Amino acid sequence: MKKIFFAIIFFCSFFSGFSKEGQDQESGIVDNSIVIARITNDDIEVSIPSFILTFQEVDIKLKFFNPNHTKLLLNKGKINFIMNGEDLQLNFVNGEANFKHKFDSSKQLTILTEDFSFKTSVTAYPLWAFLVPLGFIVLWVIRRMIKK
Repeated sequence: MKKIFFAIIFFCSFFSGFSKEGQDQESGIVDNSIVIARITNDDIEVSIPSFILTFQEVDIKLKFFNPNHTKLLLNKGKINFIMNGEDLQLNFVNGEANFKHKFDSSKQLTILTEDFSFKTSVTAYPLWAFLVPLGFIVLWVIRRMIKK
């Protein structure tokens, strides 16, 4: 009698395990066996133009070395960053995202998310740095024309 009782319990628990697996797949529960890697400094490359003007926005590019990073796949390409203290959500397409930034008041750029941190100081040239030499050249040409 005990053997039959244990056999019935064993078969019931065995078949109930199959029904739970099918229910989990249908309800959209994430498989916990997949390891979701955190974003680190080894995962993203930041590209900033070498020549920056203070009166223009600069296109800054973030690129994942692995476009199939588990965090990108889980969040459908949308990652939240903190740029100079402000929240910004970037949408990555094929592991790449762009955003515009203007270096008018601060020459610092700080990008943070999870275990990723990027901080740099840039040299941004103001408008007067172009107008003053141009003004001197124009004045010199006018002076030369007047003297002749």
